[in-house]
Amino acid sequence: MTLEGLRCFCAVVDSGNFSAAAMRMRRSQPAVSQQLRSLEREVGYRLIDRKRGLPTPLGGLLYARAHQILHSVAALEREMSEFDMEVGHELRVGASDTTALHALPSVVKGFSTVAPQTRLVLVNRNSDAIATQVLQGSLDLGIVTLPQHHAELDEEELFRQRLVLATPAKHPIASKRSVKLEDLAGEPLLLLDAQTRTGALLRAYFHEQRFEPQIKLDSGSFEVIIRYIAEGIGLSFVPESVPGAGDKRIATRRLTGLPSVPIGVIWRKDAYRSKAANVFLELLRGAQEG
Repeated sequence: MTLEGLRCFCAVVDSGNFSAAAMRMRRSQPAVSQQLRSLEREVGYRLIDRKRGLPTPLGGLLYARAHQILHSVAALEREMSEFDMEVGHELRVGASDTTALHALPSVVKGFSTVAPQTRLVLVNRNSDAIATQVLQGSLDLGIVTLPQHHAELDEEELFRQRLVLATPAKHPIASKRSVKLEDLAGEPLLLLDAQTRTGALLRAYFHEQRFEPQIKLDSGSFEVIIRYIAEGIGLSFVPESVPGAGDKRIATRRLTGLPSVPIGVIWRKDAYRSKAANVFLELLRGAQEG
């Protein structure tokens, strides 16, 4: 078996067809097909069901092992490439918009000072999308909502994000000293999408408290929600560090019992963690201690 053959085989499984795999590999479709035929001749069995574009039972077994091998090879290649300390490199980090805007500026600034030769690529996605990219090897580190509970990932909690109630400053609730969940009955709520981990956490909390929210808007971004609160469209639960940003149109109140959101960093267990990744990780830890 060759690494090229395994790479083409995995690309076909990941892409679902030969043409997409060829584009991904930057090879011609006949070249990818030839690699797969050679691999099948070597093992003596079909590895891909051509009609469905899915791996056969033996193909599924090979895919799992080949994925591990290719990740290990990629890690080794990166480790060898970093042998020369003077060569500049790239660090790929995933984080949500909210984390990137409010938790990372000091870390990114410190990283640019400590590792000026390293290009930082910051990818903004939700936690599940980031975890997928870390698993695929397209991101070195991911800053996500925990837990991930994935056998191939290591995770480390960095901090807990406290949620607060954010309202338009002129809303009657903004003048209350103490706010309870039942005070929000019938109020228009702007909630983070249920497909996000924080959105799902809030809905689970509502269910536990037997509270039926009147949802006026679902959004995938806290930044969008905060802007709409300022416009008087509704109320929401947002991270304490985010709302306002000096905007006098927004008021915040703490609500007893609201769950906090664990935020942490993840990386592949079998991947080589570069010097740049270790520096960034230490800066993340230091930012929370400070």
